[in-house]
Amino acid sequence: MSERVDACAFDELTDGEVQLMTIARRKVALCRVGAEVFALEDACPHFGGPLSGGQLHTGRKELICPWHRFRFGLADGCSVTNPALAAKTFPVTVEDGRVYVTV
Repeated sequence: MSERVDACAFDELTDGEVQLMTIARRKVALCRVGAEVFALEDACPHFGGPLSGGQLHTGRKELICPWHRFRFGLADGCSVTNPALAAKTFPVTVEDGRVYVTV
C-alpha cells in the first residue's frame, strides 16, 4: 500500500545536490534539478552502494553511484551503465512549497 508523505520544504533542497532522507522508514535519495525533484531508494541495485553519496549529473539527469560509478536515470531509475539494472524510484510532487514522496 502506497503512502504519500510530506518529506520537506522545497527550499530545503539545494539545486544540483542529493540529500538523504528517511521517509516512512525508507532511506531515500532526494535529487533536485531546477524545479524538479526526484526520489530514488538509497541502495544501488548493483552492489548496494549508497546512492545519496553519489554524484548528481544535472545535464543528463543521472545519479552516479559512488562505489562503482553505475549511472541511473533520475526519472525512471534505469541504469545507463547496465540496462538490466534499475534503482527503485518513488513518485514526487511539489505543491505549495512542499515536497511529497509516495512510498
